[in-house]
Amino acid sequence: MKTTDDEALGDEVRGLLRGAHVATLCTLAAKPALRGFPFGSVVPYALDGEGRPLVYLARIAAHTANLRRDDRATLFVRDPATAEDPQVTWRVGLTGHMVPLAPARRAGEALAGAALLDDEAHDALFARYRERVPGAKDYALTHDFDLWRMETVVAVRFIGGFGRIHWLAADKVLRPALAGGLEDTAGGAVEHMNADHADALIDICRGLGGVTPEGARLVSLDRTGLLMRTEGPDGLCHVSFEREADAGNLRTTVVDLVRRARAAMA
Repeated sequence: MKTTDDEALGDEVRGLLRGAHVATLCTLAAKPALRGFPFGSVVPYALDGEGRPLVYLARIAAHTANLRRDDRATLFVRDPATAEDPQVTWRVGLTGHMVPLAPARRAGEALAGAALLDDEAHDALFARYRERVPGAKDYALTHDFDLWRMETVVAVRFIGGFGRIHWLAADKVLRPALAGGLEDTAGGAVEHMNADHADALIDICRGLGGVTPEGARLVSLDRTGLLMRTEGPDGLCHVSFEREADAGNLRTTVVDLVRRARAAMA
């Protein structure tokens, strides 16, 4: 298969993964009686700016024990609108190495081997997860939870239906968060939105972000969406674009987002 074909398939896979939020996480059992056997269960997931999967696991969960012993995993995602025969539609498996993530403020409580992130970076990732799983903010009230990320994606298996079966390298599916010229234009766009469109940011939070703030400022944007800091209540709110943005379509993509938000409030 030509490289250009792989890149087109990678674009398709990213779009499919963005449109779903439930997967089956498969890890290798640590329980002595089952050690080494595959273990799978349903988990919600989100994606970071590059497209790497994020899951939020309780420390008492079997997956946590499994991953602490062996970090290899597969996240299997299927069409959420599966027909009677699930083989006629798409499914994706991402295989790689999982790493727990911890904010600097919790360095002393972090799991062994955790990647320590500055507080803002960790909270931004959790905002992405909370967009997909709004109830996640209450999980930690019951048990200790940690964000885990598939830090290294080794391979991607994509089946688009009968006769469409592909193995893809990770670099065909993942993409830099500021790809498409956004590295040069994102900063100016953030300044413009904060200076001239504060009302639109509030409306995006209210219509699509599940929060009704008194104020909102854009912290950052990338090809996948907007990250806003809200006031009254204080926090971070991530809202995804319907399509990937680049320097050429950023303005229309944000305008579409505002329209969707205001339509949702109408």
